[in-house]
Formats: sequence, structure tokens, C-alpha cells
Amino acid sequence: MTVPSRISPKLPNNLTLLALILLGGYLVFGWWFPLRPYFNTLPLQDVRSFAPSLLAGLSYALLLLALFGLYWLAFRLVDRGRAVPSLSFLLGTAVLFAIPLLQTYPINANDLFRYVIRGRITSIYDKNPYDTPPDTFADDPFLPLAGEWEDATSPYGPLWELLAGGITGITQDNLLAGLLSFKLVGLMAHLACGWLIWRVLASAAPTRQRSTTLLWLWNPALLLMFVVDGHNDVLMMVWQLVAVWFWRQKRPSLTLFFLLLAALVKPIALLPLSFFALAIWRELENNAARLRVFGWGVIWGGTAVWLSFLPFGSPVDLALRLLREASDIPGFSAATLALLASGERGQPITPEFVGFMANLFRVPFGLLFLWLLWLGWRNGRSPLRAAADTLFAYSLQALSFRLWYSTWPFPWLLLEDNGEASLPYRLRVGLWFLLTVQLSVLIYGHLRVYSLGGSQLAAHLIGIPFVFGLPFLLAFITRHRTQR
Repeated sequence: MTVPSRISPKLPNNLTLLALILLGGYLVFGWWFPLRPYFNTLPLQDVRSFAPSLLAGLSYALLLLALFGLYWLAFRLVDRGRAVPSLSFLLGTAVLFAIPLLQTYPINANDLFRYVIRGRITSIYDKNPYDTPPDTFADDPFLPLAGEWEDATSPYGPLWELLAGGITGITQDNLLAGLLSFKLVGLMAHLACGWLIWRVLASAAPTRQRSTTLLWLWNPALLLMFVVDGHNDVLMMVWQLVAVWFWRQKRPSLTLFFLLLAALVKPIALLPLSFFALAIWRELENNAARLRVFGWGVIWGGTAVWLSFLPFGSPVDLALRLLREASDIPGFSAATLALLASGERGQPITPEFVGFMANLFRVPFGLLFLWLLWLGWRNGRSPLRAAADTLFAYSLQALSFRLWYSTWPFPWLLLEDNGEASLPYRLRVGLWFLLTVQLSVLIYGHLRVYSLGGSQLAAHLIGIPFVFGLPFLLAFITRHRTQR
């Protein structure tokens, strides 16, 4: 990438101006979707309840598009060398963006409430969240906020449940303090990821280091998912990025250990772990080195698993919980579209048929996973690339796709280095994917209710191509225009 030899002293100020305008957009979120008046009310709120008309939904879409547009302009300034922000500037502006978002209601995911409720199972009631659902405690003041998940045990790893228990042990019956604490965890983890990306790219070209870090820290979708909704995926990503840093430092044992810690936050992190284990096996010079690295990995990894599950018992309960969710709970997915289309043709949507459809979509995913492992073994294909591919494919086939799945491939896409001078096509797809997923709530909410007669099938017929197909087309178009 060519950096201009002369940089106007006024252009860095343009980045500051963009940051101030973005801050204004996030202040609108805090004003439009305030947390404090609604944090302990029923029913739980979402975008449509705060924006209860098609016009209001359109306004929300325009706000999102404006935020992403400003974010893109900021990236182009840095990518072209016309602004040279320091890490402190990028981190500081991300904190400024987050201040109003901490006071914003979690409009696109109400998991934040269940973090508090399940944390209380551990800290207040001294029970196991893997075998004790929230509705066990019928008198808990926050139980109604668990919604349809009141009879479900925890789907998260023990490191997360230990943290949740610690937070709720401090906040006790103060619901607002609990919600804000989990939001702060999301913010701190988001900042930590930005810092780690900067460190991992320390040997890259300075322009790439700065622009890639900005792509993470200033990303509107990440700020909405990790600060507004406080989703815990970002804590998983912290450990993954630590692992990547150690991998770049040629420290295989620590790489595997921190990838395991990520899986102890959210088990989905086991997928990238497989590719790095294979890459490390290939990179080690002989069988003695392999035996040493993987032997210590088993010892230290087994100890970490044992210690983290020690307060909760066997991990079997967690595995069974995840299997049930993956097979029995349809969401906004291609598999759900197939279910709805089958129902339209007269097929009874029984639990057995739902399980059959989930398995039908799982088979090609399993074959893809094995093929990617084979490519890594045969050709030494980058585990970063394989991790991004697998996590996107998982999102595509998952019966219960959720908005935050779209964030899983993003850190791996950011750190890929395929030698392209411009923004790589795959990263462009990832950026557009984050945007289409954020906009999809308007398809399944406003458009379905106000224009499609409430039809879930019609919403899915529009939403699935929009979310999973449009990013590839838009990435191609924008790449073509940039190259011209």
C-alpha cells in the first residue's frame, strides 16, 4: 500500500471530527434506547418496541448506515496514511463512544439479563448453573426477566460462570449495577482485543497496524454487541487473541493453553483450537518436540479444565445443554427457512423433524470442517483462515443463528495476511456481514409485522439472502470500484 509522501496537517483533524460525529450518533442510541427507565420492566424491550412503526424502523436503519459510513471514512483516512492515530487515540475514542452505550438498553439481545440471573444461581443460591435452571427459584425478584429461557441451564463455559458468580456476588440484588457491570466487562474486553490486535501486528506495516486496530475498536456492530448488549463472546476473543500473539512468538504450548481458555468461556472456541493444534503439529521439527508440547498441553489443559469445572461438577451437563440448543431451537437461519417452507407444504413441524433438519444441515458443515483440517495438514493452510471459514460456516448452518455469531469470524479475518495491497475481499465480506446482520432485525421485526402480514416464512425468504448472500456481492462490488 502506497503512503503519500506529504501528509496535510489538517487531515488528522478530520479523524477527530469523524470521531465527534460518531460520538453524536452513539449519544442518539443512549437517548433513543435508554436503559434506566426500562431495565426492570416487562415485557423485555427490543428495537421494535422502542421504534414502533415502519418509519421509525427506517430511521434506525439510517442511523446504523450513517455510523458504518463514518466508520468506513475513518478507516480510509488511516488506510491511506492521511491520518496517523496513536493507539491511545484509538482506545480513548472507543471509550468515548462506549460511554452513552453503557446507558443504552440491550436492544438486540437480552442475554444480559440472564447473565445476572444465572450468576445469582452460583453466588446467591450456591447452586450449579449447569443442572439448575432459573425457574428453580420461583421467588427470585428477577426471574420474570429470564423470559423463555427461565427453564434452561447455562450454555456457557465455567470461566464465564465463575466471573458471573463473582459479579452478582458483589452486586447482589442491585439489578442495574449487575447489568452495568457486565457491560463494563464487555467494554474492557473490547479494548483489550484492540490492544492485542495492535500488538500482534507490531511487525506489520504501520498503516496496516493502525487501520486494522481502528477496524476493530471503532466498529459499530462490535460496540453494539459487546457494550450495548454486553455479549460475552468478546471475552472469548481476548483469550483467542492472546493465543495468536503467542503463536506469532513461536510459543506453541501457550498458544494451545489460551485457546483452551477461550473454549472455557464459550465452547464454540474449540473449532479454532483444532486448526491451531494441527498447524503446531506440522511446525514442530520432530516427534520428540511434538510429544513434549502436546504432553504438557494435556497436563496444563487438563488441569485448567478440572479446576474451572471443580465448582460445578462434570462438563457433561454443559455438553448436553449445547446439543439440545443446537438441535431443538430454530432461529433466524437457513435451516429454519427450510423448516418453515416444509411447514407451508404441509409437513408437521414435530421435534423429530426439527432434529432431522438440524442434522441435515450439520452434515455438510462436518464435511467442510474435515476438508479444512485436511487442507491444513496437506498444504499448511493458515489456521487463521480456517478459523474464519469454519465459524462463518457454523453460522450459516446453525439452526439457532443469533446476531452475535457474526462477530466470531471477524478477529481472524482482521489478522489474515494474504499479501493483498488493498482491503482483502474476505475481510470486506466480514465487514458487510456485520452490517447486514445488524439490519436484519428490521426484516424479522418491522418488515415482517408491518409489511409481510406477520409471515415468518416471507421474512426468512428475504432475510436469509440478505444476511448471508448480500455481503459477498457487496464485497465484490466495493472491491471492484476500489481497484478501478
